[in-house]
Amino acid sequence: MVQSVLGAKNLQQGQLGVNFIGWLKVLALPLFILPGIICFILFPGLKDPNEAYMTMVTNLFPPGMNGLVIVVLIAVLTGTIGSSLNALSTVFTTDLYVKKINPAASNRQVIKVGRITVAAGCVFAVGMALAIDNIKGLNLFDIFQSVLGFIAPSLSVVFLLSVFWKRTTRKAVNRILSYGSALSLGTGVLYLWILTPDKYLFIFLSFFLLPLLLFRSVIHRLSPMDKPW
Repeated sequence: MVQSVLGAKNLQQGQLGVNFIGWLKVLALPLFILPGIICFILFPGLKDPNEAYMTMVTNLFPPGMNGLVIVVLIAVLTGTIGSSLNALSTVFTTDLYVKKINPAASNRQVIKVGRITVAAGCVFAVGMALAIDNIKGLNLFDIFQSVLGFIAPSLSVVFLLSVFWKRTTRKAVNRILSYGSALSLGTGVLYLWILTPDKYLFIFLSFFLLPLLLFRSVIHRLSPMDKPW
């Protein structure tokens, strides 16, 4: 998204694009929920909720549309993976390798490091897919929402303070991202893999409530000079 905005012809187009994407993100949740509700009504005996979408596609669409839907899904996944790996390679090579590790690197070295970063990102993504597949007690939609919920608290604090509080300092942002990310991701690992909800339901709150507590904890880690109150 950032790369697309930076590639806009002018500031106005970039702002309109970000605004449009924001509204699409707001519509994402009902678009996720509505097919599930429809599937629950049409196929009440479905045992695995993760199969709701493909059950509707295979039973309601004609054969030609089935292939088209699968092709579209593959194209979207490929585009998402490609853009993510490209962003990872760009950020690592330009912001870390060139600026911090090897400022005198040639173009050939930068390209080589970028390719290695993409390969490492692919391996990490495969490992994460296997780890997510081993999560117990949550369906695929809940896993997706919980992962986003554990990533969001520190980023939300940084975004809100940067936009609405002019006295936000670089030191405060670094502190929030360091402490907040460690706390949120550590809690996420405990919640999803170690103290799983299927065995320790009495320990943790819902993953919809935990990000709010993490958000509050991250804010309280700010120094008095960085707080807008």
